[in-house]
Amino acid sequence: MSLKDNPDFTDLISAIVISLVSSFISITQRVLRGYPASVLWVFSEFMAAMLCGYLVWDLYPYVSSSLPDWLSMPILVAFAAHMGGRSFQALDGVIYKRWGVKFEPAPRPAR
Repeated sequence: MSLKDNPDFTDLISAIVISLVSSFISITQRVLRGYPASVLWVFSEFMAAMLCGYLVWDLYPYVSSSLPDWLSMPILVAFAAHMGGRSFQALDGVIYKRWGVKFEPAPRPAR
């Protein structure tokens, strides 16, 4: 079976494309609202969107039976990718509230 005929590969490529488009929209909206952009921030937002999109794509077969019919995999992947970086910030807050673990930024090296 070639890669073009493999439905898992096609679904993964679709999830990646949806994640990229959703992350682009999310980043563009934040920049237009005045959030200061840097190359590192844009890169980390894209990677967070890709990770969230992939995780939801991988999780979807296990939870699809408990979701509404209208919530298809592309919709859920797009939503997860759109919320990418903010999802990790929210997760940091939940971890801090529940267990008191705070993720401190690394100290900056002296120049």
